[in-house]
Amino acid sequence: MQPQSVGNIFERSMQLLAGNWIIVVPGLVVGLIAGLVHAVVSPLAPYGAPATTTGAVSHGLANAAGSFVSGIVTIAASIIVQCYTVGMSGVAWMRGSTTLRDGAVALREDAGNVLGTALILFVAGAFALALVPFTYGLSIFAYGLFLLCMFYAIPSAVVGNNSGFAAIGESFSITLARVGTTITLAIFFVVISVIGGIVAALFASAPLVGLIIPAIVSQAVGALCSLIVVGEYLNLRGTPEPPTPVY
Repeated sequence: MQPQSVGNIFERSMQLLAGNWIIVVPGLVVGLIAGLVHAVVSPLAPYGAPATTTGAVSHGLANAAGSFVSGIVTIAASIIVQCYTVGMSGVAWMRGSTTLRDGAVALREDAGNVLGTALILFVAGAFALALVPFTYGLSIFAYGLFLLCMFYAIPSAVVGNNSGFAAIGESFSITLARVGTTITLAIFFVVISVIGGIVAALFASAPLVGLIIPAIVSQAVGALCSLIVVGEYLNLRGTPEPPTPVY
């Protein structure tokens, strides 16, 4: 992959998405399944205030069980979607086309990398939150800068096949070397997410398609952002080509 400008990366990413709409599918399917699971486990907690001690204990256990299952489902869904979307984006940049099988390969090989990276980010965030009373909020600002430096961490974990700390280290190095490009991407992602949210909101109350179109728009925005950040990751990293999946 020859060095390209940010504009060329944007243009090529849109072309790849137009020719590889299949990248949108994993997020839609996983989101639907996760939503159904959440709907099933939510009633585990009975409505109303318990009248007895036994009822209070049962109510608390039901709440705890429902929250635990919902949390596990949310984490699993996030990892699956990121592996599929980022993995398929990497192959699309390499071959010009991708399939769901490419996403399955990424999930099998890199789910642990994504989980490790996410855990490190979570711990760092929790630490920053705990320091807020002692730093007058500066720890949150510092964590925001840290997240900016982690812009390429997931592509590094999936496309670069790097483990948690290695992915974070590579993302940090790339960001420091190209701060302006990374900030430009971050601003673009915020803008396109806002536009996508506005478009989705226009159809939210429409009959029949009120749930379908917003979901498609949301996943299309996510897929485009994935293609852009993967393209920039490969571009800024200086990698000749993404690794070829081994089936």
